[in-house]
Amino acid sequence: MIPDCVPAPAGHRAMPQALNPPPAAPRTGKLPLLAAFVPPLRSQRLRARRLSQAVSLATLLLVLGGCAGYRPHPLAEQPDSLQALRSLRVDTSRIALPRLAAQPIELDKPLPMGTVAALAVLDNPQLRLARDRLGVAQAQAFAAGLLPDPKFSATRDFPRHSPGATTSAYSYGLDFDLGSLLTRPAAEAAAREHLGSVNLDLLWQEWQTAAQAQLLYVRLASLQARRGPLLRELALVRQSLRRTRAAVAQGDVPRGDADALWLRLQSLRQRLDADQRSRLSLDASLHALLGLAPGVPLPLAGLPAIRPEASAQARAALARVADIRPDLLALRAGYASQEQSLRKAVLEQFPSVSVGLSRARDTSDVNTVGFGLSFNLPLFNGSRGRIAVARATRRELRDAYQLRLDQTQSEVEQALAQLRLLRRQQAALRAGLPALRATADAASQALADGSYTLQQAQSRQLALLDQQLALLKVQQQQAEQALSLELLTGAGLYRGSAASSASNPSTS
Repeated sequence: MIPDCVPAPAGHRAMPQALNPPPAAPRTGKLPLLAAFVPPLRSQRLRARRLSQAVSLATLLLVLGGCAGYRPHPLAEQPDSLQALRSLRVDTSRIALPRLAAQPIELDKPLPMGTVAALAVLDNPQLRLARDRLGVAQAQAFAAGLLPDPKFSATRDFPRHSPGATTSAYSYGLDFDLGSLLTRPAAEAAAREHLGSVNLDLLWQEWQTAAQAQLLYVRLASLQARRGPLLRELALVRQSLRRTRAAVAQGDVPRGDADALWLRLQSLRQRLDADQRSRLSLDASLHALLGLAPGVPLPLAGLPAIRPEASAQARAALARVADIRPDLLALRAGYASQEQSLRKAVLEQFPSVSVGLSRARDTSDVNTVGFGLSFNLPLFNGSRGRIAVARATRRELRDAYQLRLDQTQSEVEQALAQLRLLRRQQAALRAGLPALRATADAASQALADGSYTLQQAQSRQLALLDQQLALLKVQQQQAEQALSLELLTGAGLYRGSAASSASNPSTS
């Protein structure tokens, strides 16, 4: 049975001829058989509206499903310095310096210099902050590779008191900026080079942190090594002062001898006090470098031996220092990033083209589908300002790299000269030690035989102690220069780290 015809809405245009009843047919209120399979126009609109709502809801759910969530992360209210030595991280596999990564860490024994340097790289709070900056650079590189979102626009108009209007009007538009496709490769390349620069900066900070830990260790170990000779010298001067004062009281020696000894005693006390203050300051700096709370016991082993081949290795590394030092590599990567930024600025001077599609209907029920094209005219700006800034920045980075390279060569040459001088001084001091030791032993024997006075014997012993203290000072300076050479040239502790780990520095 053929269903009843649903009358068309008032004011609606006539249906196509193929769907209308033949003119000769009587008006029986029935549609032809074909019309039974075509839903009424109002039903079509209702279905289209529901379909549009369903598509919009599905699109909204899809967009919201890819959105990031927010969760508050409040700041700490208390310091988080480690309260025990065993709280330090000891996983050396995280270290980008190969020699430090192979360093065994035993916290229940006095710590050698290599162990202290490894702990500093693992636990230093400043390095933790630098690794956070690396995360920011990684996020920036990720963002540079994303395409801009297309822009969707929608409007809806409702007629009011308009006799000619038959329906509401709407307009939908979808636009996309094609200019981003032109500059995207340069932006991605700039972000990659910037990420490489931040990676290398982090590696350079790890180098500097390890060097700072070694320097503090050498100075603390030197203070610890010379405390014994100073205390022995203090005891000898104090004993000689008592004897001399007794002799002055008996009138055997002039008062000036006692005054000279008293001045030397005061000088030794001041030196011991100064060493104690230096020890407290250096110890606090080392604790801060390791992230340890003040007062945590930190036992150190003795002063390390200086490798005789340090100068030769540094001299050999100087010729290729630009390919070794992470800071120079970072400057080079920063320059490459700026090259891409300049290229991007040059590309941005061309007109940026946007294309779009549109779908619209007016109030007289006329439906249209179209497209649009828009672009900016580079008449007044044309990215000329960005190009000028990018070129000036590139020139600045080029000069900064050259300056750092020149400074490196000068500092290495100066350190090598200082090390040669200190080695000559060390050899001279060591050559004089056997004679002074033999003289001190002979003076002690003569004092026992009664052929030497106490003051004569102690003067020989004090000369030996002074020579030993001078030798310890030269050894400390030599160790500091050797550490400086290794840092400047990437030799020793740092060998191979820039080449093997420049793209993957330590993480915590």
